[in-house]
Amino acid sequence: MKGKPRNHILLTTAIVEIQNKSGQYVPCRALLDSASFQSHFITEGCVQRLRLTRTQTHASIQGISNVNTATHHSVSIHLRSRHTNWHNTLDCAILSNITGTTPSTKLDIRSWKIPKDIKLADEQFDQPGTTDLLIGAELFYEMLLPGRQTCPGNYPVLQETVLGWTLSGRTPTTSAQKEPQHTFLLREDNSLEHNLNRFWEVEPLEQSTMTTEQQACERDFITHTTQQQDGRFIVRLPTKMDPKQLGSSRLSAE
Repeated sequence: MKGKPRNHILLTTAIVEIQNKSGQYVPCRALLDSASFQSHFITEGCVQRLRLTRTQTHASIQGISNVNTATHHSVSIHLRSRHTNWHNTLDCAILSNITGTTPSTKLDIRSWKIPKDIKLADEQFDQPGTTDLLIGAELFYEMLLPGRQTCPGNYPVLQETVLGWTLSGRTPTTSAQKEPQHTFLLREDNSLEHNLNRFWEVEPLEQSTMTTEQQACERDFITHTTQQQDGRFIVRLPTKMDPKQLGSSRLSAE
């Protein structure tokens, strides 16, 4: 049975070149997102492929309906355009995955009448593919150029950027099988105070109780710990039993 004709919403993608650990530039597929506030993201697989050095950074990412995920590492990347002299350095949070396959199925672009004299940011925009990088709103609008072309009907908009011409928006209806619809909304929340408050709310601190043996060990440490003039500390080795109970064991120990 044929599916109901529908429009596919094309997301803005571009092929950028990212510098790897050896200083070579490697092509990677980026999703340009004007709604991700100040955040940029890169996949774990891309970081491993480029052999980049990561930094431990904790951040909470909140989406629709307060759906939260967390990222624990970030990486600094240097990327450049394939078509202009534009380049930039970004700090990206590392995620295991950014989006599903984009687009979800191959698009029929034979009727789109894309001009032959323009350089596309992603020549394979109509082919299902994975996303390596998400560039957020902090940089999104800085990459836009004045050029813009539209075609009457349900065709995507051609927008000139420093990465080349991108296509995005509604596409002509198709009778293909039903495709999953994806909506993305990301907000980074790395407030240390907020995260600590949530930790104490979820994990209340319980009153610590010490055993008799632990209390004796603590008293021994307080009583027999001294500091020398050069700043070093001398701590006596605590024992459970009286050392005299060892008997004449020095020779055996030696």
